[in-house]
Amino acid sequence: MLLIGTDEAGYGPLLGPLVVAGAVYDAPSRDDLPRQGIDDSKVVYARGGRKALAAVLGPYLGLEPPVTLSGLLTRVSVRSDPRPGHPWYGELTDGDIAGGCPPASFRRLYVAPLCEHGFNDACARRGGKGGVLFEETMGVIRAALDDHPDADADIVCDKHGGRHRYAGLLMAELGPSTIVPERESPSMSSYRLTLAGRRISIRFRPRADAADIPAALASMAAKYVRELFMESFNRFFAERFPQIKPTAGYYEDARRFLQDIAPILQEIGGREALVRVR
Repeated sequence: MLLIGTDEAGYGPLLGPLVVAGAVYDAPSRDDLPRQGIDDSKVVYARGGRKALAAVLGPYLGLEPPVTLSGLLTRVSVRSDPRPGHPWYGELTDGDIAGGCPPASFRRLYVAPLCEHGFNDACARRGGKGGVLFEETMGVIRAALDDHPDADADIVCDKHGGRHRYAGLLMAELGPSTIVPERESPSMSSYRLTLAGRRISIRFRPRADAADIPAALASMAAKYVRELFMESFNRFFAERFPQIKPTAGYYEDARRFLQDIAPILQEIGGREALVRVR
């Protein structure tokens, strides 16, 4: 049985990428999965920032250290490198990633980073960022299912905002032959699907990253990749404004940051090239 968890990092900010990630295991049940330091990314990040995430993620990335952002995207991204057209994202090397072997039940991480141009275009096409998040999440799930075409799957996703009903969206994105809503409530939205003869269960849970190991690992992977992008972002502007304070891209601090870099905004395409629509 495939056990898949998904989560995102960067849904709310004004600056920087949205990153959706998925983690895939093959085991009889979620109760059989070892934790090995895996937790909600916010909890791990609070212990020591990107280094704390790297210390746990190393064995799951399948890369020899040191890890570069390009190498990481080649290994785990479900799309081509999104940095072309975004000159503020350069190369970055993380020397803190350690190697090692993941648990035998672990299969792979999948990451979908969506930078500003792609995010804004997708928002215009989908009618808002909620639709973009769902589309990106389903893209990660499809990649995982395509890589394991004969296995049934049990999927847990972190809940998408205040949405409780997903059946129509699942039908449009995955195209199952049957879909049965089991529960649609603030505490859980769950569905049973038949997809190309496979049995798929999918649940959307609030704070799934705190309770479910695959969702927590996905949360950590998404946060780690976004942190690499944001470190690259801040380095680009620090080279032009040595005294500038770095930003994580959230609304109030992003407004401060945009004021600080105003002298070169037109040079890089204007505010609209850098700022995500909300």
